Amino acid sequence: MKNTSCPMAQPHGHPPSRPRGENGEPLMSRVPFARKMIAFSLATALLPSVGNVGAAPAKPADDGVPAAAPADAPLPVIDPASLPVDVRKVTLGKLTNTNVFKLRTTEGRAVINFGLRADELVTKATLRLRYSYSPALIASQSHLKVVLNDEVIKTLPITKEDAGKPLVQDVELDPRFITSSNNLTLVFVGHYANECEDPLHTSLWADVSGSSELQLTVRPVVLKSDLATLPEPFFDGRDNARLRLSYVFAAKPSYETLRAAGITSSWFGKLARWRGARFPAHLDTAPKGHAVVFATNTERPGFLSRLEPFTAPGISVITNPGDGFSKLLLISGRDGNDLKTAATSLVLGNAAVSGTHVAVKQSREEAPRKAYDAPNWVRLDRPMKFGELIEYQQQLQVFGHVPDPIRIDLRMPPDLFTWKSRGIPVDLKYRYTPPIRASESRMSMGINEELVQAVNLRSAGQNDGFIRVPLPLLDGGMLGEQKDMLIPPFKLGSRNQLQYAFSFTYHKEGACRDTQVENVRAMVDSDSTIDFSGFPHYAEMPNLGYFSTAGFPFTKYADLAQTAVVMPENAGAQDIEVMLTLLGRMGESTGYPATRLTVTGPKDEGALKDKDLLLIGTAPGQGLLAKWGEKLPAIISGPNRRISQPERSVNFLYDWLGFGTRPNPDVATQEHIQGDGPLAALLGFESPLSSGRSVVAVTAVESRDLTRVLDVLENDGIARSMHGSATFVRGDKAESVLAGDTYTIGTLPFWTVIWYPITQRPILMMALMLAALVASVFGFWKLLKLLTTRRPKGEE
Repeated sequence: MKNTSCPMAQPHGHPPSRPRGENGEPLMSRVPFARKMIAFSLATALLPSVGNVGAAPAKPADDGVPAAAPADAPLPVIDPASLPVDVRKVTLGKLTNTNVFKLRTTEGRAVINFGLRADELVTKATLRLRYSYSPALIASQSHLKVVLNDEVIKTLPITKEDAGKPLVQDVELDPRFITSSNNLTLVFVGHYANECEDPLHTSLWADVSGSSELQLTVRPVVLKSDLATLPEPFFDGRDNARLRLSYVFAAKPSYETLRAAGITSSWFGKLARWRGARFPAHLDTAPKGHAVVFATNTERPGFLSRLEPFTAPGISVITNPGDGFSKLLLISGRDGNDLKTAATSLVLGNAAVSGTHVAVKQSREEAPRKAYDAPNWVRLDRPMKFGELIEYQQQLQVFGHVPDPIRIDLRMPPDLFTWKSRGIPVDLKYRYTPPIRASESRMSMGINEELVQAVNLRSAGQNDGFIRVPLPLLDGGMLGEQKDMLIPPFKLGSRNQLQYAFSFTYHKEGACRDTQVENVRAMVDSDSTIDFSGFPHYAEMPNLGYFSTAGFPFTKYADLAQTAVVMPENAGAQDIEVMLTLLGRMGESTGYPATRLTVTGPKDEGALKDKDLLLIGTAPGQGLLAKWGEKLPAIISGPNRRISQPERSVNFLYDWLGFGTRPNPDVATQEHIQGDGPLAALLGFESPLSSGRSVVAVTAVESRDLTRVLDVLENDGIARSMHGSATFVRGDKAESVLAGDTYTIGTLPFWTVIWYPITQRPILMMALMLAALVASVFGFWKLLKLLTTRRPKGEE
């Protein structure tokens, strides 16, 4: 499994650091200044002649390729000056998930990585820097450098007049220095004394605010139509922004077409990962920008009406007639089954495609996925090595006396039952530069920013009782150790992050003795392991928190083989956008496309049995909402709303006695309300068609309000706070409640089945303990009485 970080933690939302080499420098192309100038000039000069070079050729005899149509016909040569210019602003803090860049020591630095899409050209770039620095610095010997891709762009002086003040400085970045992968480095050179200077003195500081902005003016580049570049330009991994990719359908797409679209959106969601993804739907229109289009012989958007009939499943790239320069990814076929074949071939075999069109002659699906085997989730059948949880080896290495923690992301099924467990075992192996004094240097392990355990680092030659297995002294003067640790199970969620923080002290002996501060390093070995095997699966449902953070229970099977999406009879653009975006979130969670998904309507109850159901739509179009009204914790039907309230959400006495807060979900009251304001809801309940199966419904007062649910799910803080059986969305706020019937999924061992329900009811447990005590006393009394009656006469 590879690191996919988290929004939760990077969880759902922050880009991982770019890979670095052995010297700690980012791995990227270093193009000399002259070559970049030439490349920039050539790109500008040749851009007008590129035009639309991706037009598909006329159809061969029997390959399924449609004949050329106006949408795919050669377009006039495009003047670059006529292309739309986009001015984009992004804060440095958003690029790195850092509020303040703290530059310390005599040469502190911060590296900010950002990328440039292959279909964009930067014409202007500006860095608005917000910073302040120490009043103790010597102005003539201190400064702040701005470096872009190893080229010094500007040196900002340090002056006594501005010391300690918040400053704002605009720095123009030469666009010729900007490549596909870039690092912007802020270097602080500071000195407070002319001699006998301590490089870690507290006077040596400069802070750069995370609100500092990078502003890029970009112009699109007209690309050649070529499937070999997939997933570009529809998804570009160098773009740190949220993926927003339009989907285009005929006026009334069939359920089979929506199934093919769901397969591709889950794939794009998997690719987008921590960026997140949104998939607006368009019916019978060609939007501007890159988009994915679905067309069959009987069901296609109007702008593709002149295409000849398809004879086989196909994948094509054509020019978008909506703007004349962006691209459309066309998934085509004779019918809906052909679309599924083409979509599955795209998401599982795109490495073999090239040219403007491929026809899928034969497609063989992979074997069905097993439960809980999602590539992005931890292995449950054996211990998992840290090397399987990261993207590149440099993630496990740090440099300096107080470096940033080593971070390792973990995703696990929400129903993993760890009750009464001692903890999750971790066999940790780590190496480090031996400190001079062991008692003041340590390594701390945390989970989700909470401390788990801290151990002292020993100096060379030291051996104390805390070290279980000392490893030999390694090359470069690094010392290796191994230690067993346990992660408390109650600290774990579905998305987690392990943090290993090293801190080294230094000692300066004598007033003018040199002190080395950057020659200290540490690393966690990639063959360290964490073991989640042996735990049963069990959960009390409904719990919308499982759905909002992991797409569970649908993601139990990574290919969604046991999931059915129930769409309204006449699905609108908002219904489709909700479906595609939610499937994209599930693909991001599992790391696998939804190749075995079922999409159907509310009348096909035969297809809904023995499946977990995702209901999308508003009443009355989504007929199951009215039919299953008694099962729902809430009903929203136009202006009419029925809201259930639980018997007890939080009981103060129950919690004060130390028994924990256990709500009572039994419905105490129901409020019937009429209103005309916007309201959306996420509802969870047991399927009326199959016991133990789950239903999650996305509904709203009107169809245009459905996407409000997507808005709150994109907010990591709100998504993590969701729980219970109903979440009501009003504006940018969400309120959750647990009301109505509950049920369980999974199985437990025999003795756990007996004891777990008892421990969840403290009064019953106390009554049973008292009864056991009385029975024991009574039995002991009966035994003594029996022994007394059998004692021989005259014996004392």
